[in-house]
Amino acid sequence: MSEAKILVVDDEPDALEMLKFRLDKEDFQVITATQGIEALERAAREQPSLILLDVLMPGLNGCEVCRRLKATEATKAIPIIMLTVKTETESKIEALNMGAEDYITKPFEIKELVARMRVALR
Repeated sequence: MSEAKILVVDDEPDALEMLKFRLDKEDFQVITATQGIEALERAAREQPSLILLDVLMPGLNGCEVCRRLKATEATKAIPIIMLTVKTETESKIEALNMGAEDYITKPFEIKELVARMRVALR
């Protein structure tokens, strides 16, 4: 029995597959999306327990996806953890101001990510 349903959103297929593989091993039920619009649709339809959202994506970037998820009644309560290679403080502040619960810089240790996910899921 899976612990929680996690929506992982990343435009890089390798990153998506790695996260899916690692999170499956941690007993999470993982669903994926490769772009912002798809993430909005899947979040509304699937109602995940948590969303891992890449910041840098073509089209709708992660911060805009986060803003829209938090502005929508059906998805506003879902915790969001932003994932990105960007290390600038301004980027972190923007993500947190959009409603993200946490912000993790790539590359990250999977154990740290899982620990932060468990905190966000409480």
